Amino acid sequence: MIECLITEANEQVLSKANDSTDRQGMGTTFTVGLLCGSHLTIGHIGDSRAYLVSDGQIMLLTRDHSLVEQLIESGQVKPEEAKDHPQRHILTRALGISSNLQIDISEKEVEAGSTLLFCTDGLTNMVSDDEILRAALEQSDPQLLAESLIALANSRGGFDNITVVAATGIGGQEV
Repeated sequence: MIECLITEANEQVLSKANDSTDRQGMGTTFTVGLLCGSHLTIGHIGDSRAYLVSDGQIMLLTRDHSLVEQLIESGQVKPEEAKDHPQRHILTRALGISSNLQIDISEKEVEAGSTLLFCTDGLTNMVSDDEILRAALEQSDPQLLAESLIALANSRGGFDNITVVAATGIGGQEV
């Protein structure tokens, strides 16, 4: 179901890009989750991220599809150099680039009381994972959590679009 959803979204982006010359070459990232009881399925393409906060720990559930991520994996760039790397915004996968998509699908069991966050690189370029964890542990209201993270990123310059979607108190028994 998630793969079909992402494929349909890709077709829509490609169609809009073909409709107008000023839209040609446009693309976007896409990260989505489906939670059924304690079973979470994530679909992902691009460099937006999904995080799970559980038992006082933060776990990145997605892998950035970017040139810099490939350089890190190959050992050519150190992780601490990635944030300032001149090619940090070059995506290797995104919606609207090709009709042949390579979508990451992952599954995870979620413990009761967990927090799930979806965010764009506008947040993660300005706010560290440790700061995201701290905010998630301090704020149980998902709207206030998202607003506080966006405010923090904006206070540091907010150079890119900053989107945060949070769900708190999730997980638990299967439905």
